[in-house]
Amino acid sequence: MTEYDQRTDHGGASVPSVRDALAPYLAATEAGPFTKLSISLPEPLISAIREVSDETGVSVSGVIAASVRRLLDEVEQARIDLALEEDREENLAWARAAAPGDALLLRDIPW
Repeated sequence: MTEYDQRTDHGGASVPSVRDALAPYLAATEAGPFTKLSISLPEPLISAIREVSDETGVSVSGVIAASVRRLLDEVEQARIDLALEEDREENLAWARAAAPGDALLLRDIPW
């Protein structure tokens, strides 16, 4: 187990391993075209990537691509969350304003 794969207890919350976190992204296939890159990464990170690659049967490039896909999804989700939070008060105001009318409509429905 590498430093990137340790499970830590955060107040009872389970923290996924690297393999668990990447699992949904490892299966992604892309037709290409592909571009070859030369990158430098810290040795402990390379060890973790190779370990995940060996255990999953996915290439090192595939593990790195899955990691990048996951990061991009997290960034996109953070943008969506921020946009929803910015609209939160306005949405609540609309919901509160519509609640009395909604209650009148719903009271006549035979449940």
